[in-house]
Amino acid sequence: MDEEQYVFEVEHFGRLEMKGENVFKALETLKNELSPDIQFNIIKAHVIKNNDFLIDISEFVATI
Repeated sequence: MDEEQYVFEVEHFGRLEMKGENVFKALETLKNELSPDIQFNIIKAHVIKNNDFLIDISEFVATI
């Protein structure tokens, strides 16, 4: 399965790019890279399509 590219704007950490098979895998990678023990707020989230087109998934991520 192809990996998607995701961009998360995280409070106090800035813009972070992650890859994953889906948004759940990308969020899991993000949490592990920041630290599994801390809570963080995602301000904005996008999936990158065709290496340049951003699709806003902020509302979806806010419900996870």
